[in-house]
Amino acid sequence: MIPDKKENKAYRSALLLILLLMALGVTALVYLDLIILKEHKRFSEKYEENIKAIEENIKEKEKYISEEFDLIKPGITSLNEKNIEVEKRLSVKIDNTNKRITDLNEIYNNILKEEKKKRIESLYTDKNLADKITEADRLFKEGKMNQAHAIYKLIAEEQPEKKDVRFYMYYTLFLKNRSDKEEYQKIKNGFAALEKEGFMRKEMREVLAYIEAED
Repeated sequence: MIPDKKENKAYRSALLLILLLMALGVTALVYLDLIILKEHKRFSEKYEENIKAIEENIKEKEKYISEEFDLIKPGITSLNEKNIEVEKRLSVKIDNTNKRITDLNEIYNNILKEEKKKRIESLYTDKNLADKITEADRLFKEGKMNQAHAIYKLIAEEQPEKKDVRFYMYYTLFLKNRSDKEEYQKIKNGFAALEKEGFMRKEMREVLAYIEAED
């Protein structure tokens, strides 16, 4: 059977239409790709411009900071040098002050020694030692423990070999204020030293027992 000419024509027209549509589709895809490439290029250029602008801004700030630092650097150096100089001067002043304090302490100690010496000399020039002990004993019997203690202490410091005087020095120290616990250790040590030297009184045991009970 021979195809009809009209059918052949219609077939060719349809085929031609299909080819035309395919060509248009390819053209559209190519055009779309071109548009995408163009936009991508514009975006890349814009991105690079922004990056360059940021880099330029950073460089400008770094330059500004560097210039500012160069301006204040001499001031910082000068300030450090001044601080070092001030520290040196303060160190010298502190050393001088400490030396003056040491000298004053030495002078003060010498004055105390001189005063003590004068008191001892006065002790022997006003009355003899026996009279002073007698006076202390009298004050002790009268219950004037503060005054008696002062004399016993003065004699004991000058002549520590007098064990009975040392005993009364610690004994009156206790009697003048039995509740003064700050003096307990001094009294205990004093009595212990006397006991080691062979000196013992019943009053010592009584005082130590009292202190032991209070502690």
